[in-house]
Formats: sequence, C-alpha cells, structure tokens
Amino acid sequence: MNLIDSEELKMSVFEMPLDELKKYRGINPCPKDFNEYWSQALEEMKSIDPNIEMLKSDFKALGAECFDLYFTGVGNARIHAQYLRPEGGNYPHPAVLMFHGYSIDSGDWVEKLPYVSLGYSVAALDCRGQGGLSEDSGGVKGNTLKASMLR
Repeated sequence: MNLIDSEELKMSVFEMPLDELKKYRGINPCPKDFNEYWSQALEEMKSIDPNIEMLKSDFKALGAECFDLYFTGVGNARIHAQYLRPEGGNYPHPAVLMFHGYSIDSGDWVEKLPYVSLGYSVAALDCRGQGGLSEDSGGVKGNTLKASMLR
C-alpha cells in the first residue's frame, strides 16, 4: 500500500496550493462588452415598474402569514416567490432569501416555517423557467428547462 503525503493529497484535490487557490480569479478573460452589458441590464431593471402584488396564500399555518408575492422583472416577466413572515410581522425584522437549484421550484411552504418561528421573514423565489410559477423572458409560465433552445 502506497501512502501519499498530505501535500500531494491537497494538490490532487485542489490542483494548486491553498494559498494560490485563495487568490485564483479564473483563466477566462473578461468579455470586452462586460461593463456595457451590465450597465444596460441595470438601466433596464431600474426602468421597470415592479407592480408588486402580495396575495394571501391558500397555505395557512399557526404563527405565520403566508403570501404569494409577484413582481415584474426584466423582459416584463412576472416573477413569483413564496413570502412568509411571523404573524403580525408588519415591522422590521431579519429575513432569509432562498433560491432553489436547477430544475426545481421554491419548494414546500412547510420547509420555511422553522425560520418564521424564529422571527424571520422568508422569501423563496421561483427562478425563471425552472419549474415554478415565474415566467421566463419569453413569457412562458412554469418549466421551460427542457427544449428551451428550440423555443
């Protein structure tokens, strides 16, 4: 049995020493239009009337107020989030923002209740085109994950 020393093990896992890894910024050059793209994107975002709607959810839980939160995002798409807060929580308090993984949605309301019981508001976004209620930039509701290139 051949034992490897810890330095060799680190290199095989991280491919470079830890002090270099902490400073690593990638190898791809920044696109020439990077700053222009983001300036235009931020201008578009700031020009949109978000048309925020907070509708009481059908989901009910003791000690929590539950809402379907909608707002207009870039591309004029309506975005959905589950929003929960402590009952009577119309006052400043800490919040948790949740963003789900690829091809999923904002999840079950019950998953957010432990945070609410600790005094936090929770906003769980349905990322566009991934399976929730948000619209993608093409105006399609729900999951556009599969065959989006064909659309």
